[in-house]
Amino acid sequence: MQDLLILKEFIEEVLLDEAKKKKKKPKIKKRYPAQYKAKGKRRKTLNKATKLAKSDNPADRARAFKMRDDQEKKERKKKGWKNKPRSDSGKS
Repeated sequence: MQDLLILKEFIEEVLLDEAKKKKKKPKIKKRYPAQYKAKGKRRKTLNKATKLAKSDNPADRARAFKMRDDQEKKERKKKGWKNKPRSDSGKS
């Protein structure tokens, strides 16, 4: 009888530990500079582009570069986007 109680407690403890492990999901959060304003869909796209850019496959790398270029083009079309030249560049 004692053995059954000990076994029952052990099983309950193992089940609780497994439930706690399942609740903890690894957070895949990368911090981007503030100017990226990467939240939601933009963050996911940046993460995917970064992963593809690190690939050895040239096709994947080209796809990543295109994703980033498309995102930047989309951001430049927004109303609040300003292009302020650097003071030390000598260009106007």
